[in-house]
Amino acid sequence: MSVDPRQIQVGMGVVGIDGDEVGTVKEVRATEILVDRRFARDVYVPVEAIQAIVDASASHAVDPHVVLTIRADSVGDMGWRHPG
Repeated sequence: MSVDPRQIQVGMGVVGIDGDEVGTVKEVRATEILVDRRFARDVYVPVEAIQAIVDASASHAVDPHVVLTIRADSVGDMGWRHPG
């Protein structure tokens, strides 16, 4: 299933497939999102690595967020590029 990056908003949370927090969306591009990570360098995550976008309209109990296809603790091992 492919996701539409136009559904992603700056400020949305980003979590791994395991539900653990990765960070928040800082910037949205056509093929990637920039994720602000609290205790690590920001990282560009390719759209292909996004499993789902959980919208507030889907469930009022959850904040809108992006779910990746990998575990949160694996983000730093993917070799994705960093800003600057």
